[in-house]
Amino acid sequence: MRNDYIVRKLYYSFVTVSILSALTATVGMLIDNIIVGRYLGSDALGAMGVVGPVSLLLSAFGNICSGGGTARASQAVGRGDKEQVCRIFTVTMLFAFLAGMTLTAAGLAFTPQITDILGAKGVLKGLTEQYLYGYFLGALPTVMLTALMGFVRIDGSPRLPVICIAVMSVCNIALDLIMVLVLHKGMLGMALATAISYYIAFLTGCSHFTSKRSTLKLVRVRGIAKELSATIVTGAPTAISRISDTLKVMILNNLMVTVVGVGAVTALNVRTQANNIVGALIVGIGQAVIPVVGMFYGEEDRTALRDTLKTTLKMGLVLSGTVALALLIFPSSLTNAFGVADPKIMEMSNTAVRLFAVGMPVALLNAILMNFYQSTGKTGLATVICVLQSLVYTVVMAFILIRPMGSTGVWIAFLLGEVCTLITIVLYVTRRNGNFSLRISACMLLEEEFGGDPKDRLELSIGNSMDEVMSVSTDIYKLGRSHDIDEKMLNEISLCIEEMAGNVVRHAFRPGEKKWFDVLILDKPDSVVVRMRDNGAAFDPWRYINTAGDPGKGERFGIRIIASLASQVDYSRNMGLNVLIIVLNKPAGAKDTDGSDAPGRYLKS
Repeated sequence: MRNDYIVRKLYYSFVTVSILSALTATVGMLIDNIIVGRYLGSDALGAMGVVGPVSLLLSAFGNICSGGGTARASQAVGRGDKEQVCRIFTVTMLFAFLAGMTLTAAGLAFTPQITDILGAKGVLKGLTEQYLYGYFLGALPTVMLTALMGFVRIDGSPRLPVICIAVMSVCNIALDLIMVLVLHKGMLGMALATAISYYIAFLTGCSHFTSKRSTLKLVRVRGIAKELSATIVTGAPTAISRISDTLKVMILNNLMVTVVGVGAVTALNVRTQANNIVGALIVGIGQAVIPVVGMFYGEEDRTALRDTLKTTLKMGLVLSGTVALALLIFPSSLTNAFGVADPKIMEMSNTAVRLFAVGMPVALLNAILMNFYQSTGKTGLATVICVLQSLVYTVVMAFILIRPMGSTGVWIAFLLGEVCTLITIVLYVTRRNGNFSLRISACMLLEEEFGGDPKDRLELSIGNSMDEVMSVSTDIYKLGRSHDIDEKMLNEISLCIEEMAGNVVRHAFRPGEKKWFDVLILDKPDSVVVRMRDNGAAFDPWRYINTAGDPGKGERFGIRIIASLASQVDYSRNMGLNVLIIVLNKPAGAKDTDGSDAPGRYLKS
């Protein structure tokens, strides 16, 4: 039987980086909000709330690149198509560059008009306009950094995004303080500091291309329009979620000013920043699904997809529940960070944070399912989830509740938007499957033929010890004999596992550490495929057999025997995993288990 060790370790390697990457397009404005609240006052903090939709807009373009490009690239990784990965990378970065330049030019040309559209009035208008002039100068590196981070994660540098965020944050804080306290440049200086820090972070991210691990490169692409449209369609759900958030905040800003007052806009900004900070946990947990699910979807590994979803839900609910409980008990710990002093605004902000906390687990479930569907080709369903969650349900509820309940009605509307979205997903899954079920396998919505007939697959996990390798090899031999598998083929399967799994134990793992690796044996009409996957140190058996010197001579001989038996042997290093695929052709005239001459199943369990 196969366990979920490899899936858990792979997902965990992505999730921390993914959470931090989720802050990429918003962390600069988050830092600015804190410093503005501390040093420039409540009016300036209100202006930051008005500017919030612009940050979400830049994030939307970045997420088209990061979500769409990474999902498609990870699927190509699962198929073993490295050339396609480079084509997707080239087209994605080209789109990011053009989008960034367009946003910069349009933003600088129409700053006053954009300020009016955002709903800035009175004292907020001048402050908002100042900030926007500087902020749009950073549009290019913001979009390109978000796009780049998705690719370097799946290309052997999963920690680099963390370094980029750290560099950007340190630079932004230092430059903000210089602009405000030393140069007295106010809101314009704050925005310029953010723009400069993003350029520095992007250059830091480009250091990946000097690494030996890097396989990404810009290549000539035929059919750029086709590649670009596929990337945009795949990344659309994440981008539409950000665009919907942008529209939602703009609508609610105007609604709050009209019905409740300017102070409510400041409270809404605190709630928005809570979503940017704490919500990055939800977004990051969900987005870590994209590369992992994308690769396993490309491999058509149904079991790994189920284990990924199970791992994500289990970890996500524990983390989001813990953070939500802390916010429920100590909401002022967040509102105080933004320097809110007015008691009335403080009360509204604390209520907003508490209701945000109540909705966190539900928002997490929606985010995980949306990203799973996005990564498995169901972009239409993922897009509908985004629009309902991020815009429709919340805005409708806000219009209904704001007049009888004031600002509290808006905070409740956010919660109801999440709940209604989850109910909609459950109803869709029930209708699609023809019966009500909350099992993970039912929620995946995979086609019946996906991954082939389960009776043709044998999946197991082996602990990293030679005793377990030999035991599994013997068990497979006994299983095959009990089902009349051809003797020659059975010997070859057993030999492949014994030799290659033995090399994994000896070379990929350090002595004494307890790990597991997965083995899949897939019966096809004309061949049997053996696939081994482990998360140990990189070990390419074909480079190893060409290594000079006597040590390991016997092991090399065993690898050469496997190479002579197999019709195809492929090794790749995918997202920190060693993947070895061996294809063994069936002997001519082999009998199926029912005695027929037609090529049939060799594995019956």
